[in-house]
Amino acid sequence: MILKFDVQNCYGIGDLRFELDYGNKNIAVVYAPNGTMKTSLTKTIAQLLAGKKPCDDFYKERESHAAITIDDVPINKDNTFVFQNDDADGTKQISTFLANAELKGEYDAIFRQLDSAKKALKKSIKNLAKSSDCEDEILAAFKENEDDNYFDCLIRIREQIEAGAEVLEYDFKFNDVFEKSGKVREFILENRAEIQQYFEKYTELLGSSDFFSSGVKSFGTSQANSLMKSVDDDRFFLAEHKMELKTGRPITSKADMKAVINDEMARILTDDDIKRIFNSLESKLDKNQGLKAFKDVIQSYPDLIAELADYNAFQQKILRGYFSRCKGELDNMVDLYTRNRDILKSIVSRANEERSEWERVIDVFRGRFFVPFKLDLQNKSDILLNTKTPELEFLYQDGDDEPVSQERKTLVEHLSTGERKAFFILQNLFELEARLINGTKTLLVFDDIADSFDYKNKYAIVEYLNDLKINGNFSILILTHNFDFYRTVVSRLEPGGNIFFADKKADRSVKMCKGIYKTDILKNKMLSKLDDRRAFISCIPFVRNLIEYTKGDNDDYKKLTACLHMEDLTAEITLGDIQEIYYREVKDAIDKDAAISFKADNYLAALFEEAEAVMKDPNEVEIVNKLVLSMAIRLKAEEFMNDVLTEDQKGDIKPKSNRTAKLVTILKKYHYDDMEDQCLLMNKVLMLTSENIHMNNFMFEPLVDISILYLKQLYEEVKELMRH
Repeated sequence: MILKFDVQNCYGIGDLRFELDYGNKNIAVVYAPNGTMKTSLTKTIAQLLAGKKPCDDFYKERESHAAITIDDVPINKDNTFVFQNDDADGTKQISTFLANAELKGEYDAIFRQLDSAKKALKKSIKNLAKSSDCEDEILAAFKENEDDNYFDCLIRIREQIEAGAEVLEYDFKFNDVFEKSGKVREFILENRAEIQQYFEKYTELLGSSDFFSSGVKSFGTSQANSLMKSVDDDRFFLAEHKMELKTGRPITSKADMKAVINDEMARILTDDDIKRIFNSLESKLDKNQGLKAFKDVIQSYPDLIAELADYNAFQQKILRGYFSRCKGELDNMVDLYTRNRDILKSIVSRANEERSEWERVIDVFRGRFFVPFKLDLQNKSDILLNTKTPELEFLYQDGDDEPVSQERKTLVEHLSTGERKAFFILQNLFELEARLINGTKTLLVFDDIADSFDYKNKYAIVEYLNDLKINGNFSILILTHNFDFYRTVVSRLEPGGNIFFADKKADRSVKMCKGIYKTDILKNKMLSKLDDRRAFISCIPFVRNLIEYTKGDNDDYKKLTACLHMEDLTAEITLGDIQEIYYREVKDAIDKDAAISFKADNYLAALFEEAEAVMKDPNEVEIVNKLVLSMAIRLKAEEFMNDVLTEDQKGDIKPKSNRTAKLVTILKKYHYDDMEDQCLLMNKVLMLTSENIHMNNFMFEPLVDISILYLKQLYEEVKELMRH
């Protein structure tokens, strides 16, 4: 597989053009110090997968371009997956593999038909409701049993309509009256007494009407409006048909009917009690801006207030009204579901008899990771039917105490950073397992997957990556800024030549250098090359620390300390003196007979000569170069401070006790006002060099992380001080 990157001006990456040929390996590792390109590249990939155009967040005028291909095919959701390290909801991936392929195929064939019918019905309902497809409201309003799903509710609605249950037809937006925040419901509860009075008076007036009626044989404004719509084109009356009211009054035209309805409504709505209650409710609505849409509905349909006395029943009538107006789609949906319901139940029953894949994923997670939470999956059957969102149950367990069920949000908030990251990783595992089951060939992108983990979980991730590597369907790209993790992955997963160091240039372009340091740095990069003067000098900090830890503050330790701090003894030391110390202290690790031609060289002169050579060396990642330059920077800085400070000001500074830092403190104490720039430069020396010089592989990470460009610039700045 060949992975190509062509990225310009995307989230801080100025230019990245790189071709990665996986060859016979299916894993590649990129070490990228913070701020180089790692997160920017991951975000670029994620944006492309989402169908969006990557850009520069802060410099919108820069023209951005991003083309990333796998074997010349642009990356997409099918061939690439970015392993999410943040709080991404993984429930959408869970349902893709809960049943085996055969059962899933049977279900999918039925569900495609159901889904098509369901979408057609939803579209019609949404057009009538003018604000929502109302699925949640339908479930809440018509669900009678805990196990009822959306389809069961549709069956119940059709039965009610066919049994003659009351339906209401209004043209207001559904969410203006049945909004989800509950403000309308709260208003109704607060004013229940007045609304009940309105309902009783309204019912009384309907009962005394010559046109309307109440009670068992109720005929209200909604029914009257439906009747008006049925004769709206006047063809009924043009055919010389007529109606006769119970009073004997004939209706011979649409105009006659409209006049009767308007007269009766005017009589009801101008009643003194009705007007008083309406004005009172309207005044209260005026004081609540959040109910403006509801107030507008009330003003357009004042008769609607009577329905509010039973808010839930009113909602059911409105919803039934929607379905009665799209009865064809409702019948199609219900009939299709009814015909296939037993088949679906059989599929679910068979699926539940098998060991579900989700159980295996969770077992794998439990077996690998050390976390204080457990989890289970609820409503497994309904996931297969796609009638409920799959729900993970989260259980927190402290020691031997019984697990305590927690909401997902609460659990995440109380986990440590590493535990939280492990939790997010679990959610990704569902997606990966789904791709494994489906045999989907995929590029997996991991951005600092082990960051914030303790060592137990860090190695668990490495083992999981190894499992993925073995599977032939996955090609893996690991991006990390953790040097220890980089070395562990390179050592255990054996990516061969597919290891790289990312280096960011001053022009924001990113270069992929061949990866190094996959084995012991001290043994294989420094101690084995003592015939090279630069490598020879770079071993001084290591041997010095080794003496300190094994023999204490002896003469050899003091002489090597003078190589790292500017003392009177420093100018007299030769590389031959240092060679003798090496043979005494690490004789088993070096070749005593190695021909070293530079024994007579003065150490200080040799160090600065090698530093100048490093300034011209194009190698951006060589740790020996960075180490020698750091040592030269520190000695130049101390030389400057020794020249500026008097002996009385310096006092008794012992080389062993943070000499450089103490010199900087004294410099700021006596000269900050007249040497502010120089003091700030010495601070930079402390930040960029002091922690770079330690003895073991772990402690080399700060030096690996830092760009050689920063060290070169700092060396020039420190040298410039000595010229003035």
